[in-house]
Amino acid sequence: MKAKRLLSLLLTAALMLSMVTPVMAASAETELPRASQTRLEETNEVVSIRLQASGKLVYGSPFELSVVTRPADAQYIGVVLGIKGEAKGYVTLVLSDKLRTLLKMIPLPRKMSKTPDQVEEFNVYAYVKQLIDGNDVSVLLGVADEVVKVMDTLKFYIPTLKDMSMGLKLSLELIRRYLPEGAFSRIYLDEQPVDSGRYVAGAVALESGDLNTAGVAMFKIKPKTEGVRLYWAEDLPAGMTLAEAEAHNVGALLESDGVVVDNAKVTCTYKKKGLFSSKSTEFPTQPGIYTQTATVSGNYSCEKITRTIVIN
Repeated sequence: MKAKRLLSLLLTAALMLSMVTPVMAASAETELPRASQTRLEETNEVVSIRLQASGKLVYGSPFELSVVTRPADAQYIGVVLGIKGEAKGYVTLVLSDKLRTLLKMIPLPRKMSKTPDQVEEFNVYAYVKQLIDGNDVSVLLGVADEVVKVMDTLKFYIPTLKDMSMGLKLSLELIRRYLPEGAFSRIYLDEQPVDSGRYVAGAVALESGDLNTAGVAMFKIKPKTEGVRLYWAEDLPAGMTLAEAEAHNVGALLESDGVVVDNAKVTCTYKKKGLFSSKSTEFPTQPGIYTQTATVSGNYSCEKITRTIVIN
């Protein structure tokens, strides 16, 4: 009976371990500075981690962020955090190929899937991704802390858990240090960052030596500027009453490569002609001459546009 309980505990810990491993994914950067190197006494081999990107780091352009290790088969845990701009609050966790393959080799009943009628085989990796994608990071942090405690206990029986436990601790520390306080957060597994903004990325090598090699770097995805323009939704008459103005679409539209962007972050401000007038985002309700300005922010960037509105 005790043997069965121990086996059950170990299997549970293994499943939890596999669920947390993905939870620390790294994807990261363009020819960023070399992260770090540590010489391991047991193998007398230098292990290095480098974060790099292929392609242009511009919103909407094809690019891929990846973790590069030397030797190439070194296992790692990594994390990419969005800290500014549209990226703020974004977290993606990436697994090394061997860890990802291992999780995919463990089948699970299809009834555990959100789409149980799927043809593809359902496995631990798919289940973990289903649990993680789009959820709040705080949920992950709570679960991961518990898993680290379990691994710290079991590492005396399974020595290889020591490296995994250390890697998780360092990854959780990175999340807590750089995740913007109060930001709406969402976490994903093995997804590439897309939105414009600043990111911090880190990866930890899981080796048998006493020291873990870690790499941290920062990078930025720029807003799209090519093929982007603002224009007024409607032309307005030279002068109009407030009622006539309300019958018109006085906003501005953002176009990218000839297609209007839905839910674009376009802001219009109004300033009445005069020395002591101030800007407002509310459409004017009093007679006068106003300057309307439209600007765009977020994943797109282009020149602002202005026009004069006369309300009789």
